[in-house]
Order: sequence, then C-alpha cells, then structure tokens
Amino acid sequence: MVNILDKIIFRTLFDEHYRPLCNFAYRITGDIDQAEDIVQDVFVKIWNTKEMIQKDKNVRSYIYTMVRNHALEVIRREGIGSKINKEILYLHTEISESLIEDEEIEKYRLIDKIYVSIRQLPPKCGEVFTMSKVNGLTYTQIAARLDISVKTVENHIGKALKLLREMLAEHTTIFIILITGSY
Repeated sequence: MVNILDKIIFRTLFDEHYRPLCNFAYRITGDIDQAEDIVQDVFVKIWNTKEMIQKDKNVRSYIYTMVRNHALEVIRREGIGSKINKEILYLHTEISESLIEDEEIEKYRLIDKIYVSIRQLPPKCGEVFTMSKVNGLTYTQIAARLDISVKTVENHIGKALKLLREMLAEHTTIFIILITGSY
C-alpha cells in the first residue's frame, strides 16, 4: 500500500469537502453538531490510517462512504433512528457497503454552494427565503410568523432570487435547483 495522503493533499481534501460532508451527515442525522463531529472523526481516522489508503482508491468516494457509515453507526448507537426519515435510513443502509459515487458527491457539493449563497443574503431576506424555499412555508404563513405583510414577503423573495441569480450566475443548474427546491 502506498501512502498518498501527505499534509498538503490532506488539507486540500479537508478544505474542499468539509462543508459538503457536514451537509451530507446532517441529512442522515438531522443534527448539525453531530454531523460536524462525525466528519471530524472521519478526518481524524483518515489521517491516523493514511498509510493504509491505497493509491488506486477513489479517496473522495472513500471519505463520503466513511461519513455515511459513521453517521449510521452513531444513529444506531444512540437509538435516535426513529427521528430519521425511514426512507433515508433504508436507502443508506442498503448501500452502506458500496462506495458513494461521484454523482452523489457532486450533489452535496451543489447543496453546499446553495447554502453558502443563502447565508450571504441580507439577514431578513435570507430568513424569509429559507422559510419559503427550504422549510416550505407559504407566503401567508411567513407573514404571520414574522408579523409582516404578504407583500413584504414577496419583496424579500424577489430580492433574494435576484441576488442569488447574480451570485450563482455561472451555475445555472444550481440556481434552477434552488428555485425549484429540489435539494
């Protein structure tokens, strides 16, 4: 086995994949702090066993698979599986032995870009947009919760879409995903 993980490669892997991996683990656990702990544990394990990683392995796929398996292990160990959407748990359990494909990795990288862009919106605009597009609330529900008019909600959504369109100009696919809410 050839050691391919020197400090520079490891740091690059960490910088490039930490947030998408946290989003990935969060989708499994439903707890952001727990998701971050899982990803950190996996990176520590990878560093401690770096000499075991084979040169011909797809390291990205290997890391995502480790995060998925560790997240499922944590869920089972803590007995919080009932909080998880049964379909997600079933899907991940069925494929837990296989490596995660590049297509799935890219999906979580796109989701990360979406969340980063939403966090860059002005606070109120981001809050309204998140309530609508992420949480699925209607404009009327948002207006009632925030004690603002429906017209103000519409204005915030319009402003958010305009700003996001500018932020994601080179990523048309991401913007379409964002608008349709299929993330």
